Amino acid sequence: MNYRAAFWFPIGLLAALAGLSLWLQYALQAPNAGTPLTRKHIADYIVENFNATRTDLAGKPENTLSARKTEHFLDDDTTQLEAPDFTAFDKQGGTVNVRSAHGFVSSKGDIIIFTGKVILVRDLHDAQGPLTLTTEYLKVIPKQHLMLSNRPTVVQGKNILIHAGALQLNSQTRELLLSHHVKTHYEPIH
Repeated sequence: MNYRAAFWFPIGLLAALAGLSLWLQYALQAPNAGTPLTRKHIADYIVENFNATRTDLAGKPENTLSARKTEHFLDDDTTQLEAPDFTAFDKQGGTVNVRSAHGFVSSKGDIIIFTGKVILVRDLHDAQGPLTLTTEYLKVIPKQHLMLSNRPTVVQGKNILIHAGALQLNSQTRELLLSHHVKTHYEPIH
């Protein structure tokens, strides 16, 4: 038997294990403190009880956005919302209100995404009263007055119940477009 191989084999095995241990420690270690924040998805500021109002040139409110908690992220310039509440005002004095569990505002502030249990209430200026829409996802584009969902939606009114697979609502014209397997139950107003 070769005594040199018998001597060096355990030493080589221990060296390989030590190298593997060092590599694992380095691979699992947290990044250096010197790493810039732009590489991490870390909130650079947090605001509680957030409220904002967008007005037209005459100073009349166009929409409001509030949230229980707002977190802004520096790396992608986005904002996450906890319990967001958005209200759009139309020119006739009506409103469309959206509430949900969570929300997200794009980096330019031109898109708001509502997720979780989303409840949209559109008030009406007639005998039918308000319409309530529930879904799990709603995309709002405030400048275009559009509210869109590609998820199952339930619409309830005074005498109507509608199930649909998608919706599009213009908050100014109050036009509601429902699509994808729409089922309606309507009871006439007496």
